[in-house]
Amino acid sequence: MPTLADQPPLRLVAVAADPDRAAPLARSIAAELGAESPRLVGSIADALTLLRSESFDALIALHDPSDLDALVLSRALRGAGDETPVAVLGTARAIDAESAAWDAGADEYACLSDITAEQLAGRLRRAIDARQRLREARRVLVADQQRLASEHAEAQRLLSEQRRLLTALQETEQPANTASQSIPLTAARPAEVEYIGLLRKGLTESGATTAAVAQVADRLAAEGTTGPRLFELHLSEVSSALEGLGPKAVRVVRANADRLLLEAIVHLAEAYRRQYVEAVPTMADAVADPPPARAA
Repeated sequence: MPTLADQPPLRLVAVAADPDRAAPLARSIAAELGAESPRLVGSIADALTLLRSESFDALIALHDPSDLDALVLSRALRGAGDETPVAVLGTARAIDAESAAWDAGADEYACLSDITAEQLAGRLRRAIDARQRLREARRVLVADQQRLASEHAEAQRLLSEQRRLLTALQETEQPANTASQSIPLTAARPAEVEYIGLLRKGLTESGATTAAVAQVADRLAAEGTTGPRLFELHLSEVSSALEGLGPKAVRVVRANADRLLLEAIVHLAEAYRRQYVEAVPTMADAVADPPPARAA
């Protein structure tokens, strides 16, 4: 982490109708801040031109309504999107002028007869730090918004991919299973309803136990629910659950749903394997009970 000694010295610009008169005060403030020798300009136009071409950590403006209106300068900077900290110095008492200075976008107002260079340097330091924190907060906010938008787009992309996969599975499924796939989601079988219940519970909680998923998978296989049909039920329920959720919630729900689907598909495949093994005679049974010989 960089230390104060590693950071470059601050850069200040002082604006006054009479730059020579403002120079001693500006140099004293710069010395208190450990800043570079301040740049001095004598008009609002020169100040705006300089700030468009170079970057400064703070601006000190000597307010003189008749010759150099520092409030006009501050409004021009803020209107242009420039967030350089601005300290306005004038002859009016702070109680009479600071509200107008703040309304114009200045960070500080001080009466020249009531403040020292050391005090003004402290105020400028606080203003500089506050502006830096504000910029960092905005940067973090923008980064978070971009990340959340990216996560939302990724969630939508994954859902679209799952829908395309489901369509491909339905198109390539054997005709014998077509009737199973044509069952509308609203006419779910008892085991399918049970799976949907497990899914709804598992979307926001730790999820169903392996034993519970295995039991439901056995009943799904007994009812003839295929993998694509289970995928269709699962995707329909998850799509409904994701509606209106923020990106963080979408990520949690999808992770829980994907874990449950993977486990359910594995158990369903195992249930169908057991059905096949139980239904098809083994080779040993076929040898032990050969078919009767045909009469000559």
